[in-house]
Amino acid sequence: MNDELSVEAHLRFRSFRVDARFCAPANAISALFGPSGAGKSVLLDLIAGVRRLDSGRISLRNRVLDDTSAGVRVPAHERGVGLVFQDARLFPHLNVRGNLNFAASRALRLAANRTVESVAAHFDIAALLDRRIGALSGGEKARVALARSILSAPDFLLLDEPFAALDGARRAAFIATLRSMHRAFGIPMLVVTHQIDDAVALAEHIIGVAAGRVVAEGPLQDTLSSAAMRALLAKRDVGSAFPAAKLRSAAAMHAPMQWVRADHVLLAVVQPTGLSARNIWAGHVEALEQEADGAVLVQVRTEPGALFARLTADSVSELNLSLNQPIWAIVKAHSL
Repeated sequence: MNDELSVEAHLRFRSFRVDARFCAPANAISALFGPSGAGKSVLLDLIAGVRRLDSGRISLRNRVLDDTSAGVRVPAHERGVGLVFQDARLFPHLNVRGNLNFAASRALRLAANRTVESVAAHFDIAALLDRRIGALSGGEKARVALARSILSAPDFLLLDEPFAALDGARRAAFIATLRSMHRAFGIPMLVVTHQIDDAVALAEHIIGVAAGRVVAEGPLQDTLSSAAMRALLAKRDVGSAFPAAKLRSAAAMHAPMQWVRADHVLLAVVQPTGLSARNIWAGHVEALEQEADGAVLVQVRTEPGALFARLTADSVSELNLSLNQPIWAIVKAHSL
């Protein structure tokens, strides 16, 4: 694919080593997912050109940005790659308008219908244009940083833990903002996150990273079901991506998919009645996997999609669970 971001990166950084190879498709949002310290931010720095490869090759839209074997290295400001840091890094001596004007003046090419005013309106920051950066909230700074990145007219946008300073409703709203930005401006993104909920809510493509290496890569749902991706998750985070439209929860309104943790799923061998739970589906047992501590991870196939439930060994025995057995899966709305 000529429009993809293609990365082969090798770097030794102090005691840490990066040996990664992956592709992020054009016209999509990709998540670079892995635990803290996996090397995700280093990979963004290499793509953006703010850190040098020891060896490797990086290309974007069939244009070589780095090729150590050919002696090619495009300077960071000529790559057409936007980089948004988790702390926004706005110019404190300029107001919001000044920050946006600076980005527009540095754009490598003119972007049709992309003025400071129109982009500010899209991100709902038009009323903030004359405000000093120090007077902005964390969420406002994040939206100004996004607007600034759009005005620089990048071919690809890199975002390093953009949700770090946000939580709760502000986090969900920012994910919705990123999805809206992608639809409106058509810019592909590679978003670093160590939160599986954010990756699932945001991305269509996922790249799993551990200890500087890519361990899994591909379309979101297919890749999440792999053993290599499961191994990247903390025990409390094990679960499945589920269609948000099928979930009765306010949290499910912001994205097409939502992560449902195994610890939040209950199972019943008879159809439940008289429950306050609002998400109940019929299905069958697809797999039973014993975990190291003796718990059992039960995979249930329902019509909307797969779910995992974590049960004690005693519960599995009492329910007499077996493969292909009819089962009911229950998820409480407040757990989502």
